[in-house]
Amino acid sequence: MRSRGVVARVPAKVNLQLSVGPLGSDGYHEVITVFQAISLFDDVSVATAPVGNGLTIDISGQTSSGVPADSS
Repeated sequence: MRSRGVVARVPAKVNLQLSVGPLGSDGYHEVITVFQAISLFDDVSVATAPVGNGLTIDISGQTSSGVPADSS
């Protein structure tokens, strides 16, 4: 079976403010954020795998060696 997948370019942002409000009656906190889009992107690709192979995360790029790809 051939693997099917999709690639998406995801724009980066800088959070200038992130405020978490009190717990609401629905059990969730209100979140208020102010962010600025910047001219950096991540290319994210996702592909299917045969049943029973679990989940694999591969990270690549100039600074990828500092990003954990396990449960840490």
